[in-house]
Amino acid sequence: MFAEEYRKIGLNVLYHRRKKGLTQLQLAHKSGVSRSRISDIENGKELFRLESLLMIAKALEVDYRELLLSFDEK
Repeated sequence: MFAEEYRKIGLNVLYHRRKKGLTQLQLAHKSGVSRSRISDIENGKELFRLESLLMIAKALEVDYRELLLSFDEK
């Protein structure tokens, strides 16, 4: 139902991870979210809990709302 929104969030996670120069494994270690879950989120394949998004945002040192916004809204 919200596949497009999850895909956009995943792209934001990917963008911020790459901006920080982190691999998925490094982000997994920093956030406590598994590398496979991060991969699924970035690829829009998996629904995820808000807790996971908050943990990823904290590890990326960005406000969680940055991960929710579309690039055209920024």
